[in-house]
Amino acid sequence: MKEPKSTLTTLGVIGALYFSQGIPNGFFRHTVPVIFRENGLSLEQIALFYPVLFIPWMLKFLWAPLVERFHSINQGKYRSWIIPLQLIIAGVMCSLAFWEIGGPIGFFIIGVFLINIFSSMQDVSIDGHSIKLLKFSERGWGNSVQVGTFWFGYIIGGGLMLILFSIIGWNNVFFLMAFVYVISVIPIFLNKTHRTNQNETNNISKKNWSSIISFLKQPQIALILFIVSAYRIIEGFIRSILPAMLKDWGMDFSQIGLALGIIAPTSVLLGAIVAGYFINRLGRISSLLIFGLLQIISALGYMLLSIYSDQPTMIAIIPFIMVDHFISGLVTVALFSSMMDWSRKNQPGSDYTCMDCMGVFAMMFGAGISYYIAAKWGYSTCFIIALPLTVLSIFIVWKLYSKVKKNRYWKPLNEKSTLEGI
Repeated sequence: MKEPKSTLTTLGVIGALYFSQGIPNGFFRHTVPVIFRENGLSLEQIALFYPVLFIPWMLKFLWAPLVERFHSINQGKYRSWIIPLQLIIAGVMCSLAFWEIGGPIGFFIIGVFLINIFSSMQDVSIDGHSIKLLKFSERGWGNSVQVGTFWFGYIIGGGLMLILFSIIGWNNVFFLMAFVYVISVIPIFLNKTHRTNQNETNNISKKNWSSIISFLKQPQIALILFIVSAYRIIEGFIRSILPAMLKDWGMDFSQIGLALGIIAPTSVLLGAIVAGYFINRLGRISSLLIFGLLQIISALGYMLLSIYSDQPTMIAIIPFIMVDHFISGLVTVALFSSMMDWSRKNQPGSDYTCMDCMGVFAMMFGAGISYYIAAKWGYSTCFIIALPLTVLSIFIVWKLYSKVKKNRYWKPLNEKSTLEGI
C-alpha cells in the first residue's frame, strides 16, 4: 500500500531519481561530442553517434511490460528496478574508464549503448513511480523538480566532468562519475514509502503484455503522439548542435563545460521553477503554446551570433545560452505535465514511456537534420530554418490539442476524476 506522504517528501524522492539520470545524459550528449570534435571527427560522423544515444530511448517501450510485470512486492514495483539498474550503470561506467581515447571505438560505442539501454529501462520505472506519487495539483511543481534536478545532474555529467577532463584525465572522470552515481542511490535506497499492493500486482500481471496495444487503441492517441513529436523535434534541432558549434567557434573544454554544463543547466533549472509557478495558472494548452513559441527567441539569437561573427566571444555567447535554456526549462515542464495527464493511472509507466519514445525519436530526427544542414550550409542556415520550423510545430500543437480536448476521454483530470481503470 502507498503510505501517507508529504508533498516535500514526494518531491525529494523524485528529485533524487532524476538527478541520477542527468549525470550520464550530460556526459554523453555534451562532453563526448566535444571530445570527438577535438579528435578530428567530422560533423557527419558525430551525427552518426547520436543514434547510439537515442535509439535505446526510442525502443524503451519494448521492455516497459517487463518493468510492469517483474518486480519485488516488498521493495515496490518500480523501486525494485531503479536501485539495481543504478548500480549496474555505475559498473559499466567503471569499465569504460579503461578505454583510452584513440583506441578501438567499438568498445566505447558498446559501453555507451549499454548505459543508455539500462538508463532507459530505469527511466520507465522512474516515470511510473513519479506519476504514482504525484497528485494532479502537484504535477506542475513535480515536473519542475524533475527537470531541475535532472539538469543539476547534467551539470555534474556535462559541465563538471568536461572541466575536470583536462585536469584528472579520461579514466578518472569515469571513475568519479560512477562514484557520484552510486552515492545518488542512497536516498532512493532509504525511502521505502511506496510498496506494491498484491491485488495491484495480480491485476497488472494479467494484462501488462497488452499494455502497449491498449495504449495505442485509445481514442485519438495518434494526435497525442503527433503533439509530443512536434514539440520535441525543436529541442533536437536547436540544441543538439550546440556542443560541436561552440567547439568550432574556438572554445576549449573548460569554456564549453562552463557554458553548456553549468550555465545552461542552471538556466534550465530556473526556467523549470518559473514553469512550475505558472503552469496551473495558465493551463496546459496555454503553457504549451506560449512557452513553445518562445523558442523563436532561441533560434533567432543563435542565428544572429553565427551570422555576425565567425568566432563569437564567450561573453557574447553566454547571454544567448542562458535565455535559450531558460526557455527550454519552461518548454519541458509544460510538455511533461501534459504527458502525465495523458497517462492512465493503472499503467502510468507504459503510457508515459510510449509518449516519451515518440518524443525521443523526434529529437533524434531533429538532431540529425540539424547536423546535416550545418555540415552542408553552415550553422546560420540551420537556425534560419529553425525559425519557421518552430512556428509550424507550435501551430500543429495548437490544432491537434484543440481536437483532443473535444473528446471527453481526454477531458482535464483532477484529483477526484482520473482515467483509472480505462
